[in-house]
Amino acid sequence: MSASPLPLYHKVYLLLKQRLLAGGFGMDAAMPGENALAAEYGVSRLTIRRSLDALQSDGLIERRQGRGTFPARPAQQPAPPHEAGIDALMAHLARMGMHTQVRLLELATAPATPLVAARLELPEGSPVQRAVRVRSHEGQPFSHLTTFVPDDIGRRIRRKDLGSKPLLAIFRDLGVRVADAGQSISAVLAEPDVAELLDVPVGSALLSLHRVVRDESGRPVEWLHALYRPDRYEYRMNMQARDLPGQPDWLPAAVAPPDCA
Repeated sequence: MSASPLPLYHKVYLLLKQRLLAGGFGMDAAMPGENALAAEYGVSRLTIRRSLDALQSDGLIERRQGRGTFPARPAQQPAPPHEAGIDALMAHLARMGMHTQVRLLELATAPATPLVAARLELPEGSPVQRAVRVRSHEGQPFSHLTTFVPDDIGRRIRRKDLGSKPLLAIFRDLGVRVADAGQSISAVLAEPDVAELLDVPVGSALLSLHRVVRDESGRPVEWLHALYRPDRYEYRMNMQARDLPGQPDWLPAAVAPPDCA
């Protein structure tokens, strides 16, 4: 297997977990034995055994005496407890504050770096509020959130509110009328400090989301960088087929095609 910052057994565990959740093993047939899996993935039998132990702890497989190892029934397989779609993003964010817990790690006013200044459309060095939070569900961390807000808004935000409300709700209370947001999603590897806070191995794959939120005048009022555990959070988008001029294509269900009122 290729070099990776993850322990070898954990890398195999992630590959097997992905295969299980995708239905890569028949539900009514035993999985290949340890020797066969070791040969398939090019690792030792001990590594396979450790990976299977982790899968069993997660409830993804079950070992049956004298019969072998089988995928758990779908009802036993855990699903990510949080999901978000573009067409319901703002309502979803508001609901999250009611069902999740937030730990505020950092809150300070600092000069905007060139990157932050560009995202918030401010002069470089302008004061901005920077907050770092970890959001959990039932005691299990699933997201690491870093937000930057212009100082004239940030100085009105109370520390206790950041520990109990989504920023969108705080904006509403302050009279900041949010109109829209633009965002991008990619994947990154977990740095040591974030890995510890999200309880994952260093180098684990995380969902990385950047979002710029604007008010009704078009002014950026927040820049968010969120990191999510993909086993506890997934991002969904509803799509519709649209017969556009030239050729048919897929578009997000909540987005009207070009030139449509």
